[in-house]
Amino acid sequence: MKSEIVAKIKVLAEQEFVMDSSNEFNELVTEFYQIQEAEERKWELAKLERIEAGENPESIEKPVFELYSEFKAYSTLFHEKKKVEIQAKKDAEKVNLGKKKALIAAFSDLVQNEENIGRAIGRFKDIQESWKEVGPIPRDKRQEIQKEFSNLVDTFQYNINIYKEIKDHDLSRNLSLKQEVITNLNALLEMDKIKDVEKKLHAYQDEWNSIGGTRQEDWDKLKDDYWATVNKVYEKIHAFYEIRRTEQAENITKKRALIERAKALVESENESHSDYKKITDELLELQAEWKTIGFGPKQENEDVWQEFRSVCNEFFDQKKSFYAKRDGKFDDIKAKKEALIQQAHALKESTDWKTGTQQLIALQKQWKEIGSAGPKFENQLWKKFREPIDFFFNAKDSHFNEKDEEGKANLEAKEALIAELKAYKADGDPEKTIADLRDFSSKFAEIGNVPFKEKDAVYKAYKEALDEKYDAINLGKEAKEKMLFQAKLDTMKGSANSDRLIEQEQQALRGKIDGLNKEIMQYENNLSFFANADESNPLFKNVRASIEKAQSEIEAHKNRLKMIRQATK
Repeated sequence: MKSEIVAKIKVLAEQEFVMDSSNEFNELVTEFYQIQEAEERKWELAKLERIEAGENPESIEKPVFELYSEFKAYSTLFHEKKKVEIQAKKDAEKVNLGKKKALIAAFSDLVQNEENIGRAIGRFKDIQESWKEVGPIPRDKRQEIQKEFSNLVDTFQYNINIYKEIKDHDLSRNLSLKQEVITNLNALLEMDKIKDVEKKLHAYQDEWNSIGGTRQEDWDKLKDDYWATVNKVYEKIHAFYEIRRTEQAENITKKRALIERAKALVESENESHSDYKKITDELLELQAEWKTIGFGPKQENEDVWQEFRSVCNEFFDQKKSFYAKRDGKFDDIKAKKEALIQQAHALKESTDWKTGTQQLIALQKQWKEIGSAGPKFENQLWKKFREPIDFFFNAKDSHFNEKDEEGKANLEAKEALIAELKAYKADGDPEKTIADLRDFSSKFAEIGNVPFKEKDAVYKAYKEALDEKYDAINLGKEAKEKMLFQAKLDTMKGSANSDRLIEQEQQALRGKIDGLNKEIMQYENNLSFFANADESNPLFKNVRASIEKAQSEIEAHKNRLKMIRQATK
């Protein structure tokens, strides 16, 4: 796409004359910069990812963007040619103005002093031809000069006795032609492209002046219609340039407002990844909004763009420094966790089940206290840490499963207790029922291990029977949830793998709490988009409700962790 744009700009820049291609050139330049800025943002993001991956920021060189130098060279060539053309046009218009003033002076002398009609008409035609051959003059002088010349034409045509030289049918034809000019002038009022309007206006005025006179009785109205229409066209032209000047000034004002908003964002306190992400997103939104605003006067437009870009660059420099510092902190935590992984591997082959269990639990506690090693490494490290721990506990379970023969009596006792539990009938008192069921759980937990191949089946039968009784208790939602979780703890304590089940439950609850906290951070980030919104806004209310729900769930999970701690004391 960039190559196509540069190729088109090259063709425009290598033309002998470039003025008429300005609009097309400006559109191509805007399109090129949009692609260029997108590539730079993409590179910046890639650079941040490489930095986050551990690469030294100073070793990352900014790429040479494709075709940028060719684009700048041809753009400069185009601007230089345009500058030369504009100056040449101004010089030519100044010379042409002098020529037209000289023609007006000669025409004025003709009108005032020439008495020979034939010679006067000859000189008049010469002046008209010379007038047409003179090129454009400065825009601010056109209406005044043209009007002065037209007044002299009017005076000339009606100060001499044209009726002796022009036939009656010529007068009628002139009337029709001049009316046609007025019609064409009126059509200009409906045209949108002002440059075309200006070009056609001058042509029609020259055409008007080249048409001979009309009957005196038609002339006054015809002349009034003509000048009324011409003046309306000039008003349209003047209004267009006035509106454009106003719009450009407004565009500069809008862009300065964006600069102030950007400065406010950059000056805010940023202490976390979420802070920098939030400001980054908001700055990118400002940059997108900047592109929707039209151009201002050339120099002012360039000045405000440089200022805006400087503010954005200042923030991204801050962001780069923040992540470099943060990654250093994560590296330290990563090293500590790798040391814990080595200690866990040293314990995985141990057959001192009690000591090994205690030491591995202590290692897990240290792991939590160290903190996160960052989104890039934390999950990888956790998987490596769990591998020797799971190996140890699986070996421990296997060891104790070999003693299943000793558990046949225990199996019979547990099956008898399950039968008794199934036959149990609640008397309608929830508190007494819960106490009875917890008594069943205590008895089940006190019975020793059963044979390994039977442990899952007997535990499942026990759990299903106990769950059925708990489900039948008539309690409020919150009380019932607490009761059911306590029942779950009691059930786990009755399992042969109670320590591991309880540890896994704690890990699962902490994982849920971490996940909910991340959701709340995202929701709070979303709330920033409603800074000026009414609190009755449905989207605003929905986000608030989601935050409150997540906070409620976190509190519920914390209560369950507390129940686990109390149950394992």
